Amino acid sequence: MKIKLIIFLSKFGVGGAGNSIFRLCKGLPKKKFNISIICLNNCPFDKEFKKIGIKVYKIKSNKTFFAMSKVLNITKLLISKKYKKNIFISNIHYTNVLSLIFLRNLNNLKIVLVERTPLMELSIYFGFIDFIKKNIIKSLIYLLYNLSDAIVCNSANISKHLKNKYKLNAKTIFPPSIVNSLKSSKKIYKKNKTLVIVTVCRLTKEKGLDVLFQALSLLNFKNYKLLIAGDGIEKLKLKQLSEKLNISSKIKYLGFLKDVKPILKLSNLYVNTSYFEGFPNSVVEAINHGIPVICSQSHGGINEILLNGKCGTIFNNGNSFDLADKIEEYYNNSKEFYLKTKLAKKNIKRFTLRKNITGYENLFSKL
Repeated sequence: MKIKLIIFLSKFGVGGAGNSIFRLCKGLPKKKFNISIICLNNCPFDKEFKKIGIKVYKIKSNKTFFAMSKVLNITKLLISKKYKKNIFISNIHYTNVLSLIFLRNLNNLKIVLVERTPLMELSIYFGFIDFIKKNIIKSLIYLLYNLSDAIVCNSANISKHLKNKYKLNAKTIFPPSIVNSLKSSKKIYKKNKTLVIVTVCRLTKEKGLDVLFQALSLLNFKNYKLLIAGDGIEKLKLKQLSEKLNISSKIKYLGFLKDVKPILKLSNLYVNTSYFEGFPNSVVEAINHGIPVICSQSHGGINEILLNGKCGTIFNNGNSFDLADKIEEYYNNSKEFYLKTKLAKKNIKRFTLRKNITGYENLFSKL
């Protein structure tokens, strides 16, 4: 008998969570698992899921709370005694608490919660409404998470935080950041050439691009350019900030790119400035291309990826002066940064697709 998996990701984008789920679903053996996807509005992997026999249920709604009654009805239809077990997999804290509220009383259903971002983000606020919302979520985590059948975190740091703060046990399964490992490495950057800095992220407040812009404006050298792969609601504000800082001519917005390999090949340095980040797949991908990285201390998996700074450079979260200093250090002595990247490439073998699939397959089988 097969195991039924019902995977719910409210905002199914092409970023870390959406891409990780797609890779997992594609890799799980179809002889053992029957998989369905539930999401709000559009799913960019719709056609690819259809090719591998996975049905996507799309609910027309912009708010997860108002979509939950439909999530409940779809889940009821999908649960069946013909399966060895029925497992509902929810992703990210606000969806997790709603899934427990609406689905916990369903018979013959196991609920697995997946935490993809560090819960410390719930203590970082972007306005009063955000403050209220995040404190409600924190309270519901205390009250409800122990009702789940299993909790999965995509970094050991998040698992540790759940145990220390919420007294909850969680299994760590790293995301499938690497599909194919690259053999070649980057050449050492020469100071007299233009420094090409790359970042891949949504253009939203939590990604901290304002910190990067401020840091660039503080640099003592001017032969650099910044390539940004991604899109989002903060794009206009970021453009205005770059003009105010007189660095707009140095920045190129590339929009969303399905394949970032071409721009990684052009780059000399990768920078991640997120205020909070669960497990930045783009950082692992940059390392896999032999690119030195400078990253913010963003609470999630960054310390596991960079081994607390042995495999890359970490700057103080939100501190543009510290970031500027780190970029200056790279510009003046790139060799040291490339030595860290060489060590990092050995370390990232833990973050392969095969290990991710094996981790989840074992969890689902033993649940």
